[in-house]
Amino acid sequence: LVRRLAAAAGTLPSLDEPLPERLGRIGQQAADTFAGRESSPESVAALTAIWSTISTLSAALRASGCVPTSGSGRVAQINVSDGGVPKRPVERVEVITRGMVGDRQGSRQHHGRPWQALSLWSSEVIEQFAALGDPLAPGLAGENLTLRGLDWAAVRPGMRLRIGTVLAETTSWAIPCRHNAQWFRDGDFRRMSHERGPVSRLYATVVEPGTVAVGDAVTVLP
Repeated sequence: LVRRLAAAAGTLPSLDEPLPERLGRIGQQAADTFAGRESSPESVAALTAIWSTISTLSAALRASGCVPTSGSGRVAQINVSDGGVPKRPVERVEVITRGMVGDRQGSRQHHGRPWQALSLWSSEVIEQFAALGDPLAPGLAGENLTLRGLDWAAVRPGMRLRIGTVLAETTSWAIPCRHNAQWFRDGDFRRMSHERGPVSRLYATVVEPGTVAVGDAVTVLP
């Protein structure tokens, strides 16, 4: 998959380069290359291979009972920005394959892939952090959709969610970055990592585009 992504981005992975730096560089080039070229043969081939792998793994997780296949909540807030954090609230948004219309990532090295089309977080988790004295609020940490009512301790990659008219599939936990240090009283932004408990944001891919409005239902699907 890495080789395919590199070929589609018009670059070759260097075997002398450390793996994290290699993947970061390829990812940044791929994100920049795919912008506006999603329909090119190289992009379609790479994205098809990646999506096929993610979908197969997600379906296996659901079939094995490792992820919830029922549950409900609602959209508490929708957040967009022209790059970086915080994101500002809006009442309604159109969601396409690559993400929300009107939203953009400031850094393309670790963001902007189709399997990172949406960032989801829990309003209950945000409130828990705020109760401890952290100056957090919906949208500050960069999530696109702040959700309420889902059991966040059970939410994990591999879930299918109907959010408004959008069908999304969670793909991975979002790794916190230093730009979120300002939202924690001690600067320890890693406290929002999935390695610290059920407190992480999650990325999701868009399976079916549509629209989302504040107050829309969120339904976990099998």
